[in-house]
This record gives sequence, C-alpha cells and structure tokens, in this order.
Amino acid sequence: MPFFESESELSASPRRSGFTLVELLVVIAIIGVMVGLLLPAVQAARESARRMSCSNNLKQLGLSMHNYHDTFNMFPYGFKTEVAGQRQRRDTWYQRILPFIEQGAYYDLYNNATAEYIHQLPATIAGVPVAAFMCPSDPAGPARGGGGSDNGFQGNYVVCAGGGSPNNPILAQITVAINMNMISVDPGGMFGQQTSRRFRDAIDGTSNTLLASEGMIRGATGGQWGELGGYWGGAPHGSFAFSTAEAPNTTVPDRVYSCKSTTFRRAPCENGNAGGLGGRWNFARSYHPGGVQVTLCDASVRFVSSSVDRQTWRNLGNRDEGGVPAEY
Repeated sequence: MPFFESESELSASPRRSGFTLVELLVVIAIIGVMVGLLLPAVQAARESARRMSCSNNLKQLGLSMHNYHDTFNMFPYGFKTEVAGQRQRRDTWYQRILPFIEQGAYYDLYNNATAEYIHQLPATIAGVPVAAFMCPSDPAGPARGGGGSDNGFQGNYVVCAGGGSPNNPILAQITVAINMNMISVDPGGMFGQQTSRRFRDAIDGTSNTLLASEGMIRGATGGQWGELGGYWGGAPHGSFAFSTAEAPNTTVPDRVYSCKSTTFRRAPCENGNAGGLGGRWNFARSYHPGGVQVTLCDASVRFVSSSVDRQTWRNLGNRDEGGVPAEY
C-alpha cells in the first residue's frame, strides 16, 4: 500500500476557500447594525443605574435631615450669618449634617479646624469629596469651587430656598446685599440665612414641600463665587440653595456672583456681581433626561418633569403657599 496519495488523487480533492470580500463586508455590516441597535439600550441601562444611585443619594439626604431634626428639634440653617470675630463663617447645612450621613469623623476634622471663613480652610479639609453629594450622571464630579476658592468640594445637591412670595419679585428669591453678605428677603422655602425651621413650618405639608434638589456643575474646578453646590464659602451668594422661580432645566440663566462659565451647555449663567443689591439664584438642573430628582420634606424622592407647570413648581418650593400643589 502506498504511503502517499498520488498526484491524481490530490488533484481530485475538493478545494477549500475563505470568506470572500463581499461576505466579510456583509458580516461587518450586520455587526455594525447590531451594535447600533444595542448601544442605546446599553446607554439607557447605564443611565437608569446612575439615576437610581442619584435617587438613593437624595433619599439619604432627606433621612439625614430627619435625623438632624430628631436630634435638635429643627432643621439646620441654610447658612450662617456673618458675625465679626466668629470662626468658620459662611458654613452651611452641608457641614451641619455630615455626622448624620456617616461622615462623623470628617465633621470632627472640620469642626476642630480654625479659620475665620470656611473657604480659607486647606484642601485637606474643604476639598474632601463626599460621594453621597455627587450625582453620577454629572461628568464634572467630583468638582471643586463655588466659594471663591478651588479648595472646596462642590456637590450636586442643594436645599430649597423657595419660589418667592406674593411680596417678592419673581427672580429676587436669593437676593444679596453685597456689602452686608446677607439674604435680604424671605424667599418662602425651608432654608435661608440663619433660619432653622421645623416640620411644623411646612404649613402645606411635608409631602407638598421641597427639601432639596440636584443641579449641574459647570466645570471640574474654579474659584468663582455662588455656583450651585459651593458648600465652602459661597453660601451668601446663593450656592447653598436653589430657587423654584423657574421650572427645572430652564433656559433662564442662573445668576451668581461670578460664573465658572457663562455659556455652559444646558446650564446658562450670568454674572451678578454689580454693586448694591444683586439677585442671586440657581435653578434645579440635571443630566437625567426630561427632568430632575427632588427630595420632599417627608424624605420621599420624586422625579419632576422639566415641563411641570411653573406655578405648581413654585408652590412646591414654598412652605406656606396655602394649598396642595396640582398633580405633577
């Protein structure tokens, strides 16, 4: 028996060939179509997870406020009044609730430090990012700034200063007399200058009164004054709170003492550092499609559409509007 096949037998064997160029292109096109179909679903799933994480953060914020109230029989003030000779001036509700959001050691570090103004504290204290105050959908986080220095951590969550009262101009909700560094009008919300309110002050009911919301950060760093979430020094310029004078994700610019950016996409801003009385306000904004997430005074979390009725939104921001807000 011959060990090798003959040449005639080899020539009779069927010939094998690879993919043709056309077949390869068809396969690539099919893969491209499949990726194109799956990518939006993957992105939606990721955003859903980020939104859930943001919701959990707001829930924890609401519960920490409740725990603070249980301890002191009141909510923390929005921010501290300027008093000559006082240390840690311009601190906010943010520093007050740290022990109630599993940041007790960090609070002790802050409380034992000495500085006339909190924006003068070193970055080793003021610059510590706290994940519970960061929305994972915001690409700028963790950020620094908003309080005249880029040392301080800047977060996404702020309390509600209100939506105005019949006696106040609609966009004078967080108004600052610059030479006095103080809020000059009561904007109607649960938080203000050196104002520690209680559950009973939510006359419209805790489930009908806003406690906190999320906002956007314009860039990762910047020492400008008054940007939303600037917990370390910018409070008198409006950084501690948001106003419900305009609906969520409004095209009306935020007005702060000095903006990180005046042309930031989806979060326009204008500088308001002229002398005399200057309006200061930040509005609720988010990267979540279609609206923002908020915490009510009963610690429940809701998603509010950007198309919510403006008057309903203002009513939610005021603690004593005198009625139940319309469905939203």
